[in-house]
Amino acid sequence: MRSSTYLAAQRRLRTGADGDARDPSVPIPRARAARWRARRVASAVLGSGRPRYLLTLNLTIIVAGLALSAALAAANTKAATVSVVSGDTAATLSYLHDSASEVSPYSKLRLSISSDGRRAYAHPVEAILCGSACWPASGIAANPVLRVADIERNGSPDVILNLYSGGAHCCYITQVYRYDAALGTYAVSQRDFADAGASLRTLGGAPVFLSADDRFAYEFAPFAFSGLPIQIWSFARGRFRDVTRRYPAQIAADAARQYRGFTAERSQHLGLGLLGAWAADEDRLGDTGRVARTLAAANRAGELRSAVGLWKSGSAFIAQLQRFLARTGYRP
Repeated sequence: MRSSTYLAAQRRLRTGADGDARDPSVPIPRARAARWRARRVASAVLGSGRPRYLLTLNLTIIVAGLALSAALAAANTKAATVSVVSGDTAATLSYLHDSASEVSPYSKLRLSISSDGRRAYAHPVEAILCGSACWPASGIAANPVLRVADIERNGSPDVILNLYSGGAHCCYITQVYRYDAALGTYAVSQRDFADAGASLRTLGGAPVFLSADDRFAYEFAPFAFSGLPIQIWSFARGRFRDVTRRYPAQIAADAARQYRGFTAERSQHLGLGLLGAWAADEDRLGDTGRVARTLAAANRAGELRSAVGLWKSGSAFIAQLQRFLARTGYRP
């Protein structure tokens, strides 16, 4: 049978809608005490008066803060354009630039092209890798963001747009817009030139894209010490084509540059990436015998050690390099 004290306590707990009439001198069961405290908290938060006012004030401050952030972002965002005219062809790239953003500073890229005074193309820029979030590849010497040039040498100027995907050092995308008479507009072709990028040059009287083979990045050394052998690309009938072997003088010059880099770094054991690029250039020139002799001599002299344990050294490096050159088409 329950005591009279317990029953009296229960009556006092039931007095009042929110339990405020509880007599604190009377002990109550632990579970009921927890429920009583919960009702007190709920009453303070949801009840009328000052607590509700404070909750509304906090929400107002949060909304105002978000509105202020949006206003500051808008203040940092400016519209910009890049325009190029060559003969009867004019191209304009427009975009928004947020100078305060490091993650996505560019947005709403749009390209317009006019020919003979008639607008033939006007669309948002879309590219491989970065979709509609690409950056204009600005600030690169002798390689403007936008250019008009007849790189196919067919009398119809092409529009070349250079883009960047964002990131530490990758990737650069080149788009070529060529006029398609059958469609009455411009069709786009594009290539990811990765870390190396590509610049339009004239070699032997022909316009070409000068680049480097990004497949060598990280293959034999950290990126900062990776050599990227030269690549040269032509553009015709809407397609990029590797024509590097047509330019042996440029390959030889690149091979000499890569080997100088290796000799400068070999005392620190950081030159194997550059030596790999040298071997690729020499293989392209058909001098695989020289590559074999040079690698064997360097191995005997202890010059094929890697300072970074993640990459191979000595004979293991030579074997890896030979397999890689065969797989990437430098060696039959």
